[in-house]
Amino acid sequence: MRTLDPRVMTLWRLEGLVGAFTSAVPLYLAVGWGVSSAFGYTAAIAAVGATWLLLVLRAVIWPSFQHRFFRYEITSHSLVVEEGVLWRRTISVPRSRIQHVDTRQGLWERLLHLSRVIVYTGAGLSNDASLPGLDTDEAVRVRDELARASRGQDDGV
Repeated sequence: MRTLDPRVMTLWRLEGLVGAFTSAVPLYLAVGWGVSSAFGYTAAIAAVGATWLLLVLRAVIWPSFQHRFFRYEITSHSLVVEEGVLWRRTISVPRSRIQHVDTRQGLWERLLHLSRVIVYTGAGLSNDASLPGLDTDEAVRVRDELARASRGQDDGV
């Protein structure tokens, strides 16, 4: 089984910290309003501070666990992805069902020279498997390997 590039932990930490400072604002407002109406403003400030601290700690610590428990393997028959820290999930995508494979990079991924490989089958509109945090060269190699293996395997459907 292969692992993700260790730089993905930095990516996940950056994403978590950005979330703790921006998109969690409604959470802070809800906690502050709920606690202040029951216990006063001092307790509300403490509750919002504790909530913020927990989100920052999660952003810093959790990615190490995510990285440790994310594995993937490309076999002659399928792509197998194992992920999850508390709840484990194994995805097996048969190569004969792969319709197309993409690579994507967001801003942080470009800065860290990482890419995400996304695998689609004909089963639905969303992706069926995703490999985040691969070195860009490795992502291109994996994408090409999966795309090459899926070509010409018409199962008559």
